[in-house]
Amino acid sequence: MKKNYRGGRIGEEIKRIISELLLRELKDPRFSSGMVSVTGVKAADDGTIATVYFTMLGSGVGGDVSAQEKEAILGAFASAKGLIRKEIGSRLGLRHTPDLRFQFDTSEDYGRHIESIIGTLKRTSSAEADASGDFPESDVLEDLVEVLRDAGIIYLFPHENMDGDTLGSSVALCLALRKLGKDCAVVIDEKIPNNIMFIENGCTAQMTELLTETPADISILVDVAEPERLSGRSAFFLQSAKTMCVDHHVSSKPIFDYNYIDTEASATSEIMYKLILALGVEIDASIAEAVYVGIVTDTGRFQYDNTSGKTHRIAADLLEKGVSPARVSDEIYHSRRIEKLYLEKVVLSTLRSVSGGKGVIAFLTQKMLVDTGALEEETEGIAEKLRSIRGVEVSAFVRETEDGRTKGSMRSRSFYDVAELAGIFGGGGHIRAAGFTTSKPLSEVIAELADVLEKTL
Repeated sequence: MKKNYRGGRIGEEIKRIISELLLRELKDPRFSSGMVSVTGVKAADDGTIATVYFTMLGSGVGGDVSAQEKEAILGAFASAKGLIRKEIGSRLGLRHTPDLRFQFDTSEDYGRHIESIIGTLKRTSSAEADASGDFPESDVLEDLVEVLRDAGIIYLFPHENMDGDTLGSSVALCLALRKLGKDCAVVIDEKIPNNIMFIENGCTAQMTELLTETPADISILVDVAEPERLSGRSAFFLQSAKTMCVDHHVSSKPIFDYNYIDTEASATSEIMYKLILALGVEIDASIAEAVYVGIVTDTGRFQYDNTSGKTHRIAADLLEKGVSPARVSDEIYHSRRIEKLYLEKVVLSTLRSVSGGKGVIAFLTQKMLVDTGALEEETEGIAEKLRSIRGVEVSAFVRETEDGRTKGSMRSRSFYDVAELAGIFGGGGHIRAAGFTTSKPLSEVIAELADVLEKTL
């Protein structure tokens, strides 16, 4: 989708993208010499030039920045300029990306800006670390409640290739916000997998249905912190007045206007349970079922290490609110098509053992998928099945996508950090469960995975 951004709007989008790149992708060691922050972007109305203002905490007394440090950061930005412009053009769908100029911000707002950043990080950390009770209140939770109560139109964005947690937490919050009289929808651009369709409850809307509607007051990333994982919806997400992220992945960063990232939560749905209660909404059977599906799927039916006593207490409350575990289990796990079994058979025929059997890799090509008659959604769960092999610490399942990319899903049993492994391919996730999408060809990804696992297992 092509969008026309001008003046202040494109400046805000460029600021957001460069801030994210600084946190994730710009690896130049000069950027690590201080806390580098983009304070603003002034873009020409004709879109030809954009001046990026930045500041940093230096190594001098009181964090003063030396002339040499400023020069080093300017050099780093100059080196990364090509990559930054490419990302801006790609993410915003611009035909002509503005030329970028970088300038150190000497304004008196600097101190307040840094305090704001540190305050946001502290609030996010408090949400992760507070262990004073089952469902601790925190500043960041209160901030989310306040902004949601003030908003009129709210759009929720689950990640591409929806799973039970991203859809379950999105639907649960959507139903709760509608109870508060909000105009709310879960924005999708793909078919919902058959085995989790039963929790949809009329909450989802295709992005094309909303393009002519009034822009949202706030858009929320759910169970994801990277707009690029929204597939073709990222520009639509960025159009809203404010952005928010609710997530539980260790690789996620608080780079949006509002962030609630609780890496101790078993699932994003567990966070939604707490948020909905904080909103003062009564959890009915439909909300409870959506939350329960998110928790059940992300904990592997309460088998993974992310399952805690709090997880079980939440689940118990959801059952008391009307959830049927038998119905959920039957819909998700016991209603498979025979084509899924054909798919698993052909994938298992590709199984490759590495590092003396401590790692296994299997793959799926688009031709194999077509030949079995299976659906892309029916590839879910294969990585877990591979991990169940005795003696396997790490399992990796990689497959070709219809558009020529390679997707990977990895699991580990007891000690290996697969989130770090996924990071090699630009992905992330949890220590025991992670994934990635890369433009590298399937054969190259398999070879690289095998090489890394041989050296690290």
